Amino acid sequence: MKNVLIAAVVALSASAGIASAESAGHAQLAAQLGLNGADFTTAELTNIRDAKINGDTQTANYFLKHENRTSENTSVSQGKAQLAAQLGVDASKYSMAELVSMSTADDDQEARFIETGASRNTVAPIERPYRGAGRS
Repeated sequence: MKNVLIAAVVALSASAGIASAESAGHAQLAAQLGLNGADFTTAELTNIRDAKINGDTQTANYFLKHENRTSENTSVSQGKAQLAAQLGVDASKYSMAELVSMSTADDDQEARFIETGASRNTVAPIERPYRGAGRS
């Protein structure tokens, strides 16, 4: 009996790993549109379907060509552009937070650290992790 239970657990866990990340509804919608579901989000597929139903080929092509996916937001507000101009950097390459950090940097080394992008995705090490008060 114990061996049967273990075999069932192993089979169940193996089948869960094989399960597709794509839902059945997503796959069905993609198939109805004649598209590869892996290439589109469900929202994109829905927009394509709605555009085709409404005869809006321009909108359908917009999503089919992935024009809705922009690699980065190229719009720059006037305030961001002004701050970047004062710092002498390109506003489209930095977030507003980075520009503010550069403008308030204590020294040139800190400003350069932010300007080079080295500050992105860095995590400071914890010198001594907090271990709590413990029990007395």
